[in-house]
Amino acid sequence: MFNFSVPDICDEIDDIQIGDLFLNSYGGISKFYGEIHTVKCEHSNSVVKEFVKENGKNKVLLIEHFGVEPCSMVGDQIVQTAFDNQWNGIITNGFIRDVEVIRNIKIGVYAKNLYPKKTDKTKGIGRKDVEINLGSVQINPGNWLYVDENGWIISKVKLEL
Repeated sequence: MFNFSVPDICDEIDDIQIGDLFLNSYGGISKFYGEIHTVKCEHSNSVVKEFVKENGKNKVLLIEHFGVEPCSMVGDQIVQTAFDNQWNGIITNGFIRDVEVIRNIKIGVYAKNLYPKKTDKTKGIGRKDVEINLGSVQINPGNWLYVDENGWIISKVKLEL
């Protein structure tokens, strides 16, 4: 579906950031790219739920969870909604759950690990399309993400591959 290799991009292009946060693939696909939209939230994924209802064609959602209490930022309902609305993928520096369902949905999902506890359901907590950090990589809305099983990179512009 997507014809690129993250190692090849790293070998050929200098003006990129290489992700140093090591993530696991849980979705039905492991290679994807797209224009970045961001969410920054603590203990509530209500803003994530709102965002994936929007048209996600050629887009990816990156979530920075900055709370200290572990909770799952993404579950099967969020992933299914994102897929239905044509998002290419979701990445979080936090946890996900419902992996037995998510792995059968043809969308990219990367996360730090699994954790079964849901988030606080308080509405409106979190910020959309703000600068976030995943590991030491600073990411802005409108940047582009490229990810495969070898790792992930961020580009300020869409790459001509």
